[in-house]
Amino acid sequence: MKQRVTIEDKTFELSISEKEILEAVDRCAKAISADYADKTPIFVIVLNGAFMFGSDLVKRVNIPCQIAFTKISSYEGTSTTCVIKEQLPVTEDIRGRHIIIVEDIVDTGYSMAYLKERLESFKPASVEICTLSFKPEKCRVPDLNIKYVGMQLPEAFIVGYGLDYNSQGRNLKDIYSLI
Repeated sequence: MKQRVTIEDKTFELSISEKEILEAVDRCAKAISADYADKTPIFVIVLNGAFMFGSDLVKRVNIPCQIAFTKISSYEGTSTTCVIKEQLPVTEDIRGRHIIIVEDIVDTGYSMAYLKERLESFKPASVEICTLSFKPEKCRVPDLNIKYVGMQLPEAFIVGYGLDYNSQGRNLKDIYSLI
């Protein structure tokens, strides 16, 4: 495992190992499996960042489920624009279904608030959020109510395990913080 990686003009230091990541994924999968034991939820995986987390998560749940994808964006480089762009809407019929949004990271919360409200407009039975990582100090949406959180992180820009810097670094199996 590398202690440091360089992506373009930035250097990142190892922050969370693959082992710690997969333990967080397991915790989320167990909680979801218990909560949805008698349901068949639709996991709405947010592209591109949550593809690795979503894949590992759905392999670990032990309940029937379906998978859908959406793509929204609000980042340029290492900072948010606070303008959410929906690039790929959910096309499945979610009316009356239990929805679990699967996200890689929640920091300001604006993207998740937007997506949750958007999905709720289609009248599902429920909409919950499952995120691998959450930055509570940075969240600006007080009533977001994230039900499943793999790990809480301090303020730092991170890459790896699906997270990127200028579309690079997603393939790293560990998570690295900008130094």
